[in-house]
Amino acid sequence: MIGTWDFSTLKACNLPEKVATGFSEVFSHLCGADYTPVLYCGTQLVHGINHMIICKMKVCHPDATEKLAKVIINEVPKTELESLWSIVTIQDIT
Repeated sequence: MIGTWDFSTLKACNLPEKVATGFSEVFSHLCGADYTPVLYCGTQLVHGINHMIICKMKVCHPDATEKLAKVIINEVPKTELESLWSIVTIQDIT
């Protein structure tokens, strides 16, 4: 389509193990779009830890095009092995 970006060359990235677990946890409950992490940007110390991830996003519709989104998820450690995860924000960047 004219004027749309082609993100087909972007491949899924490997998130740190704990972040990958949290990402899967929060996005398993989200309907309407698929998110694929392509860049792990870093962390921010707040109440818990924010993790910024750039994702390919595709709305679940046959005619939808892929976009990029900045996703921030929050980790609040409960124990050394367990954390509570939540989505802070999802922002389109294309």
